Amino acid sequence: MARIRQLTPRKCAVIVQYAEDGRSVRDIARSLKIDRSAVQRCISRYKRSGSGEIKARTGRPRITDNRHDNRMRRLVLANPSVTSQEIKDMLDSSASTRTIRRRLVNDFNLRSRRPARKPLLTTVQAKKRLMFCKKYAKWTVDQWNKVLFSDESTFCQFGSFVSHVRRLPNTRYEPKNTIPTVKHSPKVMVWGCFSASGRGSLVFIPVGKTVNAEFYLDMLRDRLERTMTILDCSVFQQDSAPCHTAKTVKNWIKNSDIQLLDWPGNSPDLNPIENLWQIMKRNVRRHAPKNMQDLQFWIKRVWINEVDPNVCKKLVASMPKRIQTVIHNKGQMSKY
Repeated sequence: MARIRQLTPRKCAVIVQYAEDGRSVRDIARSLKIDRSAVQRCISRYKRSGSGEIKARTGRPRITDNRHDNRMRRLVLANPSVTSQEIKDMLDSSASTRTIRRRLVNDFNLRSRRPARKPLLTTVQAKKRLMFCKKYAKWTVDQWNKVLFSDESTFCQFGSFVSHVRRLPNTRYEPKNTIPTVKHSPKVMVWGCFSASGRGSLVFIPVGKTVNAEFYLDMLRDRLERTMTILDCSVFQQDSAPCHTAKTVKNWIKNSDIQLLDWPGNSPDLNPIENLWQIMKRNVRRHAPKNMQDLQFWIKRVWINEVDPNVCKKLVASMPKRIQTVIHNKGQMSKY
């Protein structure tokens, strides 16, 4: 049975006016291009209640009550990865999975989203992160401007930062709507550093070479002191990788009178150079390197010409906020 379209209040008023003017039901229906039965019902309502408008209807009763709705919310907050089918099974409700999803979105703003990927933190690591942040919570931006941040990163020839595309139906496999993948994409590892004053040294790790304490120490001897002098830095930051924390490396840093931050392990969100690497990778990917030599060329080119000193300054200036966010999260990962 086809659904009857409800007359608007304005059209109901016109029908009543025409009827009072003495026009017939057939004439009114023909002039307004609506069904005669609809005109007759409107006139009957007017004679019965004094108004031709249809009263508001209660509509179909909700299949779930407040108790079921609140339980849906509690289930999702307790386990964000639970599916609508699992919620339906746990509630033992006749509500469809589509109804459950609609309740969660419309009533509680619990939309399905892509989860962020963050390193797993142990209780000890979270505690050390919290201790570190409390120790440096009162550092000003000027103090962080004196820190030289460093880290290694790997660049792949092929890669993509695209996670979503907007496309027409049945066009999923058109080339422009797909993300090309390759096996064993050529890659190169680099070590770099920067401060609020701008970029520092960039060192390519030879292909197949393991970054051990000996290699890392030779690199620091060759680059670190000169770079810190050029960028006017007095504090050096490095993560807790085994080659960084080797006794020979620590002894050399100490004997060279270089102040070293007691950086907590597994804390990429605290290191602004991670954000700089992401910018670098996007820019290198934009140039579409064709081979390993081309990849190295564009890494150097982007590092020299496309690393904006203002971006470096802003990244370092975010350190106080990063510190406070980790303190607020009680040592857990932050949004950075």
